[in-house]
Amino acid sequence: MTEIHAHNVLNLLREKPMSEAELRQAVNQEFGEHAMFRTCKLNGFDLDTLLTFFIQKQKIVQHDGKWSVNMDRVCGH
Repeated sequence: MTEIHAHNVLNLLREKPMSEAELRQAVNQEFGEHAMFRTCKLNGFDLDTLLTFFIQKQKIVQHDGKWSVNMDRVCGH
């Protein structure tokens, strides 16, 4: 199975902030329920692990129940 780059998930949030449930639904619709993800340096993420990674690295932030991309923490390629 080809892993999807994590930037594709962040791009969904760039389009519009979403709640966790909305983001999960959008990811499942776009990439499938069993999609696996990779970052620039790491691979083997399922969606739960990827979201935890995003939160720990402050790549996404939550305001008023909606997550959005923290552009200061995202690499630019």
